[in-house]
Amino acid sequence: MEGAFTHLGNHLVSDSAAAIKAGSDDLSNIDPDEGLLYGVYGGRGARTGLGNARRRQDDDDNETEVFDDDDESLASVPVDGMKGIKLNAPEEEKELPAHACAYCGIHSPASVVKCLACNKWFCSARGNSSSSHIVNHLVRARHKEVQLHPQSSLGDTILECYNCGTKNVFMLGFIPAKSDTVVVLLCRQPCAASTSTKDMSWDISRWQPLIEDRSFLNWLVQPPTDTEQLRARHLTPPMIAKLEEMWKETPGATVADLEKSAGVDDDPHPVLLKYDDPYHYQNIFGPLVKMESDYDKKLKEAQSEDNLQVRWDVGLNNKNVASFILPKIESGDVKLAVGDEMRLKYKGDLRNPWEGVGYVIKIPNNQSDEVTLELRKSGNDKLVPTDVATNFSADYVWKATSYDRMQFAMKTFAVDEMSLSGYIFHKLLGHEVAVAPMKTQMPKKFHVAGLPELNHSQITAIKTVLSNPLSLIQGPPGTGKTVTSATIIYHLAKINNSQVLVCAPSNVAVDQLCERIHRTGLKVVRLTAKSREDVESSVSFLALHEQVRMNDSNTELTKLARLKADQGELSSQDEKKFKQLTRAAEREILNNADVVCCTCVGAGDPRLSKMKFRNVLIDESTQSAEPECMIPLVLGCKQVVLVGDHKQLGPVIMNKKAAKAGLNQSLFESSHPTCSTMARCRTASRSASGSGRMSTSPGRLPICP
Repeated sequence: MEGAFTHLGNHLVSDSAAAIKAGSDDLSNIDPDEGLLYGVYGGRGARTGLGNARRRQDDDDNETEVFDDDDESLASVPVDGMKGIKLNAPEEEKELPAHACAYCGIHSPASVVKCLACNKWFCSARGNSSSSHIVNHLVRARHKEVQLHPQSSLGDTILECYNCGTKNVFMLGFIPAKSDTVVVLLCRQPCAASTSTKDMSWDISRWQPLIEDRSFLNWLVQPPTDTEQLRARHLTPPMIAKLEEMWKETPGATVADLEKSAGVDDDPHPVLLKYDDPYHYQNIFGPLVKMESDYDKKLKEAQSEDNLQVRWDVGLNNKNVASFILPKIESGDVKLAVGDEMRLKYKGDLRNPWEGVGYVIKIPNNQSDEVTLELRKSGNDKLVPTDVATNFSADYVWKATSYDRMQFAMKTFAVDEMSLSGYIFHKLLGHEVAVAPMKTQMPKKFHVAGLPELNHSQITAIKTVLSNPLSLIQGPPGTGKTVTSATIIYHLAKINNSQVLVCAPSNVAVDQLCERIHRTGLKVVRLTAKSREDVESSVSFLALHEQVRMNDSNTELTKLARLKADQGELSSQDEKKFKQLTRAAEREILNNADVVCCTCVGAGDPRLSKMKFRNVLIDESTQSAEPECMIPLVLGCKQVVLVGDHKQLGPVIMNKKAAKAGLNQSLFESSHPTCSTMARCRTASRSASGSGRMSTSPGRLPICP
């Protein structure tokens, strides 16, 4: 109750709180989410986590191990190392109360805390790690809200800020009164630093976090006695990591389940440098892609957001648009991208139950924390509860499209001899094949109108690429890789008089390169997923659907499009005709294009399935998993250029076993000992030795001299 205080020994505490300690003595300057990601929390004697969190450009943050006493992540937990280990179980384990610590079984009411996100209890014992069990769990699971035990000194208090009500314990702290022996719980920002708070009778200068040295303060959650800890179950850090990972798929899993799985060796076969044939290749990568697919599906479908407040609007296309804040996005529990599908439900008392499906058209950014969902047109849009703002829930609709396209590409690689050239075929398998230089008529002038002037290293890279069937271009940021790529694409299109397929793992990277290519005067088509057609970008005018709309040469198609825009829908006969005319217009535009730009996964779009692309360039290829790069390659590729920087982040793989087996290696990285050096991009001001950052590691792909 607001304004109420509760006695705890000599302390008087409100029923709320949140804070995080930075550095060795004061972490008040560290963002709480950064503390979660990097392990920078706790106070005196606290240690930072295992390196920096891995981040992928244009993507959300990914899960990161944070404890330096846990050098083995789930992916590296040796199953054999758990064989024969007899877990120390507490006495009379069958009679343990429901509030016993899920790690060790300690159940003293004064020493346990309930995680509100998963309803599991954890204690303040450290066991074999440097952090308390409750803090260990909160960081690993990315949970932030807790409740004390009803029989503790404070009762079943939910820790939250006395002023604003925030429950993030990594933001909560306490301050004592200036003239009384009481304390109040306040969040670090903004409440503890606000003017209104400073005017109160609280000593702001003495604000301290509730979590210090990776544990809740002793007066809030008491440490278990030595006797309790001796009788408790003792789990090693790898066991705790394994148990936390099991909870993601099976929330009710116990330590007993951990023992059962300890003897099961289900690690997949790792990727190789050399494969016997394409079926061998498929048998290695196929299971890894499926593991990642299954894991991603379980993760997405297990996420559900309840009690959402929705703000309704109508888009320019007369579709209903719902905006709302998703707490799990803010906490980093799930990733969300523009074009993802979500299901919005209403189960309140003001209207009949309703649910609708739509596509995400906006995700949280610096200006807004809201997610915006554009609902699909339904038979009766009047049923959409646009007059209601509360009691909504949202589910994440998982789609297998990207994984299915990877599997199909590997199958095509195995069964279709015409899917790519023999030289590239053998190089992808790691076979030693003599380099087959291409007979190319070099341009008299390498500079292209509309693009910046090239320096010597860029011209050298371009010459090498144009005469080789398989090339790698590497350079750190700022060395002009994008300009070099655009120039290469221009010359490939002109010299070979054939279409060029340009791909990248992210839509942002594709748009940037597409914009540069357009400046050269080539006919460029930006192919996007149907779900992203309403998303604005700097190259929207180059999008296939937009070029179809702007082409008024087909009067019948134009007439039907206008009729559909005015009425919202067409008769079944008109709709069938409209789709036929649209597909024909799309084929014509694609066939007449010099360059087609799309994501790597987008290259598996059915609209490209009957097209052949002799030349393929993949930008930011170090951020694509190898099966992802296979999708554009099996469209008849005879000359491929991979551009990237292996010093930057690699592919983001959620399943740790799949990542450990090598799925997190890009095609750019998977090198073979039969290759020479690689082409380099450098800024004009850098010397050859100073701008290198070029790996001479051998690999499966031939590297341009």
